[in-house]
Amino acid sequence: MTDLLKIILIVLVLLFLIKKKWDLGLVLFIGTLLTGVAFRLDFPVLARNILEALISTETLSLFGIIILVLYLGNLLQLKGNFKKMVDSFKNLIPEPRLILALPSSFIGLLPMIGGALMSAPIVEEAGQRWKLTPAWKTFLNYWFRHIWEYSWPLYVNMILASAILQIPIKRIATVQFPFTVLAAILGLIILFKHVHRLPDEKTGGKFLKSLLNLILSIWPIFLVIVLIFVFKFSMLLALAATAFLTQIFFRMDFRERSRILWQSISLKTLFLIASVMVFKRILEVSGALESVTGVFQSEGISAYLLLFAVPFFLGLLTGVNHAYVGISFPILLPIFGSENPDMVLVMFAYVSGFVGILLSPTHLCLVLTLDYFKAELRDVYKILLWPSVVIFIAAFLVLLFLRIL
Repeated sequence: MTDLLKIILIVLVLLFLIKKKWDLGLVLFIGTLLTGVAFRLDFPVLARNILEALISTETLSLFGIIILVLYLGNLLQLKGNFKKMVDSFKNLIPEPRLILALPSSFIGLLPMIGGALMSAPIVEEAGQRWKLTPAWKTFLNYWFRHIWEYSWPLYVNMILASAILQIPIKRIATVQFPFTVLAAILGLIILFKHVHRLPDEKTGGKFLKSLLNLILSIWPIFLVIVLIFVFKFSMLLALAATAFLTQIFFRMDFRERSRILWQSISLKTLFLIASVMVFKRILEVSGALESVTGVFQSEGISAYLLLFAVPFFLGLLTGVNHAYVGISFPILLPIFGSENPDMVLVMFAYVSGFVGILLSPTHLCLVLTLDYFKAELRDVYKILLWPSVVIFIAAFLVLLFLRIL
């Protein structure tokens, strides 16, 4: 119990520092040092394991993956591909109301900071046709922007979970994909129920041209997914092959290529990845994880409560997607099973944390979207709360029928 109290105190310190807006990578590194001190690791042992974690194959691969994901996002944005994609929708969508959902969804295929603001002008323009309130425009833009984060392998949440659990990312994506489908269905139900239908608009014979423009605008994203799921490429290899092909098919001079590459090397993000992997390593070698196992069994009410509470409150309090995976998953590893993780338990913890993220008033995407549409948070919550609860209930029912009963 004493060791468990140490872990609880460390997590509370991390939450306090995150609440004070400290850099998440620095916070996790401080958590590493606190864990080493609390569990009496000798300095040479602590330093050696930190170094080994930093130069491990998993960490170096993560560095490459993150840089390449950011590179593709910056490339497509700077070359105007996302704008071309949104313009194509105007001639491709037979149901006018879908213009309120599809641009946000497609832009959400590639993670980027402030990505919700790219589709916000489209939702703003389309929303005028139905005289939607700021709260409704905020919800539609925000909800559909995030339907992919349960399963899309380009998101850092998914990449971190795969690295921490040491399982292929496609395994996580396959198990959690139904929640992406459920989120999309819930969003469409709300959209079609609240927004009345308008007469179809003529495309003016531009359908085929618009379809071709859509494909050409986002082909790198789909190529990555095809290489991973069809040809069984590793995440790193799929991204590297796609990035190489963009060098051939995108006309850019050396200066422009160098600028995009330099913008994609985020030292802050790389430090965060390194801190997560080091934190995980020190939790393992210090014996901290065994103390969790000793108090909470891998099954039972206490374990299930931890699977919900730790990621949910980390997500809710921080609003940082990486935080609930990076901090909670290493701690919950003994419950998941370190050798062969129980994917039902992983799913429940992941969805619990992401529901916390969706509802967090400090979530950057929500804050930016609220500001753009000049909406009140309480009005958005009135719409956002029930589909978020439905997502969680669905995850709990899966847990209930497959593990508890």
